[in-house]
Amino acid sequence: MIWRLFSRTFFISLFCIGNANAQTRLIDSLKKNISQARSPVDKLNSILGLCEQRQSLNTDTLFYYASLAKKMATSLADDKNIALANYFVSNSLARKGELEEAMRMTDENLEQLSYQKNRNAYLKFSLQKGQLNIKSNRYKEALAQYYKLLNESEQQQDTLTQVNAKTSIGWVNMEMGRNAEAISWFYKALGTVRFPERFEYSGIIYSNMAATYNEINKNDSAEFYIKKAIAVNRRMQSNLQFLANALAIEADILIDTDRKELAETPLNEALAIRKQIGEPFYIVSDMTQLALYYANNHQPQKGIVLCLEGIETAKKYQLDSKLPILYGALAENYKAAKNYEKYGETLQMVISLKDSLYEKNSAEALAELQTQYNLQKIQNTVIQQKLDITKKDYAITKKNYLFYGLLILTFFFLVTLYIIFKNYRRKEQMKVQLMLQEEKNSAALAVLAAEENERKRIAADLHDNLGAYAASIASNIEHIKILPGDAANVNALQELRNNSRSIVSQLNDTIWVLKKDALSLTAISDRLKSFIQRLQSSYPNLKMDVFENIETDHLLPPSQAFHLFHILQEAVNNAVRHSGGTQVSVTIESNHSWKMIVADDGKGLPEELPVREGNGLANMKNRAAEAEWMLEWQDNIPAGTRLSITPTTN
Repeated sequence: MIWRLFSRTFFISLFCIGNANAQTRLIDSLKKNISQARSPVDKLNSILGLCEQRQSLNTDTLFYYASLAKKMATSLADDKNIALANYFVSNSLARKGELEEAMRMTDENLEQLSYQKNRNAYLKFSLQKGQLNIKSNRYKEALAQYYKLLNESEQQQDTLTQVNAKTSIGWVNMEMGRNAEAISWFYKALGTVRFPERFEYSGIIYSNMAATYNEINKNDSAEFYIKKAIAVNRRMQSNLQFLANALAIEADILIDTDRKELAETPLNEALAIRKQIGEPFYIVSDMTQLALYYANNHQPQKGIVLCLEGIETAKKYQLDSKLPILYGALAENYKAAKNYEKYGETLQMVISLKDSLYEKNSAEALAELQTQYNLQKIQNTVIQQKLDITKKDYAITKKNYLFYGLLILTFFFLVTLYIIFKNYRRKEQMKVQLMLQEEKNSAALAVLAAEENERKRIAADLHDNLGAYAASIASNIEHIKILPGDAANVNALQELRNNSRSIVSQLNDTIWVLKKDALSLTAISDRLKSFIQRLQSSYPNLKMDVFENIETDHLLPPSQAFHLFHILQEAVNNAVRHSGGTQVSVTIESNHSWKMIVADDGKGLPEELPVREGNGLANMKNRAAEAEWMLEWQDNIPAGTRLSITPTTN
């Protein structure tokens, strides 16, 4: 879990993908444009173009060029570019850790901007305001900002900003630990664009999805999406910051799946990119993660050196919140090096730092309480003055109030006794009902336990007996050789080999189902992803994707799960083998009900369906009929075939 704790610190801003060599060439070219500019206007535009690559620029470099752009735009009285330069200045301040000054500049500029008059600067500042709130742990304010931006972008039919806003909302939910909600918003962001694989900004969405799936221990899905993220980030060659994030998340997944020896390479590459960009907040985060890796992989000397460097960096840039975790990582490395004296001293430092933060927070809390107390004191003084004015009148009628007050109290006392008695009787009745219900539940659990034991026994018998024999047959067939001149038996042997492999595959699927009490849609989706990954190697030119929009994760009985998986498997095989297309996608939608869609962009349905169906289609229809589902084949738009699977009843 400690690795996941640090992986959350990687999420900043939005949409930054890249390749270091490509970025170096691009930035050098932009700097050359600045030096060759013939007029102040051309030079200003060239500087702002360079600042657009902010996530790949060193922080100090960004601040220098942004300040220069602001000065030039002011001299030219160019209000739009003044606002844009202000954004880059405030962005560099945020990266230096000066969050309050960055927020002040952001609020000042947003007061003067609007979506219609200066869309570019308005959107940049709107997104940055949400990011600054997240860095300051003000999640409610961040969500309010992003929902406002989403509403505005939908009114303007601005697709790109909708993707930004939806991804940001998912990011806030992820930081708050609301992982299911976060994944839902990331799928909504992907669903906003028609072809996510060709979309420049899909890399960061895939990275966020991978990190969230890894957080909830769905490692197969996490690995599936982080590979997509890294591939998109390297291919698009747009930005460095989120390539570093994707590499760090990949290392996190490798560590969680017991492949620690592979994690050092992406961690080192991520740290090198961070140092190139020069944003201290994320540099020390990566240093901490790499140092913990060294502590857990018998390389404590490397970890000690890295922690000491990170501590100096944190002190230099006043990143006090990073010091406890850096010293904690240093302590782990001293412990791994068996230097227990240093280990104890470092732990004392960690405690001291945490106490200091606690005292600071306590002082702030006391100041707030003191302010509330002073306000209440003033209010009490006003109330007391009003009471003094009416004191004499109150004394005159005091006796009458006491008499009637006693009558009212007596009445309420009797009512209270009656209510207590009624509640007592109701609780006793509920106890009897609960005892009866517990007896019924115990009987039902006994039946379920017997059924579960029988199902597990059948699964074990299949695995230990039929599974072993089938695997042995498949292995032995591989060693059978056809003698020269015996070509007539070649086809028969190949058919026998294929059938034996099918038996093993079908047994594995059957055992998978029998071992479960019930299977969720996400479990079926994960198994389908594994099947697609195996199939992908045989069709390198064909893109295959699984898209999930699962708001309610329905549970299916084992038999229905078995039928659904095989229908999807047959549909994907048909699309791959017969469609002639370049892309196959499976979409899983679920809220109060569920729906599966398998689509391709191939040649589509034939004008006349064959009189006799193949075994595959017939089996699909039989399985669907048994499970009470509806299968529907349609033409996909603009091209291809679309199969939908839906239950006939909710």
